[in-house]
Amino acid sequence: MPSVTPFEITILAAGAQRTLFASTEREAALMAESVLRRLDGKHALIGFWIDAPDRGALKRLGAYLGNVLVEMTGTGEVLV
Repeated sequence: MPSVTPFEITILAAGAQRTLFASTEREAALMAESVLRRLDGKHALIGFWIDAPDRGALKRLGAYLGNVLVEMTGTGEVLV
């Protein structure tokens, strides 16, 4: 039986898409933050969507990555 990664985060910026797969919430958060920080706020619009095994993890990851984007852009504006 193939292993299943319960966390999937897709990041879209400047027409490029990157999908990350992780087995833990922490690993998913760190991987996604790393990708976002490499973008270095160079793109006017950065989007992401998350697939997680439960609503709590989905909310935590969304809030965390939203805060990373706010910190990077300094605008205080993130559309969720």
